Amino acid sequence: MPAKKMVHGIVVPVTALAIGLGAGTLASVAPLPGFGSAAWAADNAQGPQGDTSGGQGQGSQGAQSGQSNQGGQGTGQAGPGADSDSKGPQAGSPPDRESGGMPPWASEGIPEVELGRLSVARSPDAVIDRAYAEALLVIDSMADFYNLSLDEMIAELSLNWDEITIIDSPLQNLAIFRDALDGSIDLSDYGITNDPFTLMAVTLGVASDKNLPITAETVYAVSVIFEMPLSEADSIALAEAAEAIRIAVLSGHG
Repeated sequence: MPAKKMVHGIVVPVTALAIGLGAGTLASVAPLPGFGSAAWAADNAQGPQGDTSGGQGQGSQGAQSGQSNQGGQGTGQAGPGADSDSKGPQAGSPPDRESGGMPPWASEGIPEVELGRLSVARSPDAVIDRAYAEALLVIDSMADFYNLSLDEMIAELSLNWDEITIIDSPLQNLAIFRDALDGSIDLSDYGITNDPFTLMAVTLGVASDKNLPITAETVYAVSVIFEMPLSEADSIALAEAAEAIRIAVLSGHG
C-alpha cells in the first residue's frame, strides 16, 4: 500500500495487514457532508463551535495486556419548567467544556459514524487529563513497544499478543492520541521518542472496538471532538494506519 504523508511531514509505511480497507470500509458509515470538496477543506481551517448540552464521561483503568476496560456513564437532567424563560444563570456566557459546559462541536455535530469505545472522547477535559496522568504512570515500562515502527507494532500485536503489555484503556489511549494530535507530544521523559503519527495510529487502533472498522470519518469525528479537525488527506492516512493496528489486535487477541 502506498505511503501516506501527514501534516507533520512524516512518511508512514502501512503494512499488508491494512489491505482490504478501501471502498468497502469507507462505505460502512454515512459520508461526511462535502467530504473531499474544496469547501470542506476550507471549513476545516477552524474547528466547529456550538452551545448545546455537554458530553458524558467514563472512567478508566490502568495498563493491561489483552483486557478491555469500561467506565461509567453520567446522567442527564430534566429540561426547564413551563414557566421558565429557558435561560440559566449563565445565559450568554461562552461554553466551557472543562467545567462541564457545552463542547464546541455540539451544535454542528460530528459525522454519522459509529464510534463504539471511541465515544469516551466526549468525556470532559478533566476526565481525559486524569486518564492521561494515569497512563504516564506506567507507560515507561512499555517504552520498547511504543518506540517500534508501525509495521513492527502490527507484527507484535498480531503474533505476540500474550507476550506484550500495552495500554488498553480506551480513555487512556485517547488521552495520548489527543496529546499527539497537534504534533507536540513529548514522551521522551518516559523513554518514548516515536513520531506523533505512529503514536496516534496505535492509540486510536487499540482504543477502538476490535470488530468496528476505523474509517476516515471515524478519525475526522474524533479529531473534531478534540477540537483539532484533521484534513481529508490526514484523516484517510491515519485511518489506514489505525485500521491496520485494529486488525492486528483482532488477530492477536481473537
